[in-house]
Amino acid sequence: MNRPGLSTLLLGFVAAAQLTAAADPVKVSVYYETLCPDSRNFFNEQLYPVYQDLKDILTMDVNAYGLASDVPLGETYVFQCQHGHAECVGNMMITCAKNLTQDEKVFMAFSNCVMAEFTAAAAGPQCAEQTGVDFAPVEECYNSVEGHRLLHEVGVKQNALETAVYWVPWILIDDVFTDDQLWAAQEDLRQVVCDAYTGEPPAACGS
Repeated sequence: MNRPGLSTLLLGFVAAAQLTAAADPVKVSVYYETLCPDSRNFFNEQLYPVYQDLKDILTMDVNAYGLASDVPLGETYVFQCQHGHAECVGNMMITCAKNLTQDEKVFMAFSNCVMAEFTAAAAGPQCAEQTGVDFAPVEECYNSVEGHRLLHEVGVKQNALETAVYWVPWILIDDVFTDDQLWAAQEDLRQVVCDAYTGEPPAACGS
């Protein structure tokens, strides 16, 4: 058997070092509402552009619920949302799309379109056509008991957060919430993400 040469050994050490040095992605968790102006601004001006540029170092956790509540009614739930019934339906549509869309890029594009149109579920067919989402099962979902169950589960998840949601959009970085971080992320999410990333910053982080 031939012994490996020095160059081969060095390449192996470099590869091993690179694997060892690989940093964990930054987890961005957002709780928002489909008819909330602040949510719209954050999604369209901060979250989606940053996702497009930095998705290789991100783990996304996007949830449409916010300052809502629900109570059980038989097999389903009755929801109350900050901006009325249309927002509840919009939140449910987004939740169903998230559950049914396997490609995160497609789901994020669809959600960004819905927030840009700012008509909640009414934007669904148009945004689905633009982004490649199969809308028929999404529509079936949010008009069903399943859609109610899925949105209720988002509420349970949100209500289990260590700090109760008092503002929308509600933003956590790596499962940590602070007031300063919340406001900083709304102003410059890119900087917050780049500061939180422990690996070699990508070019989209700037100098």
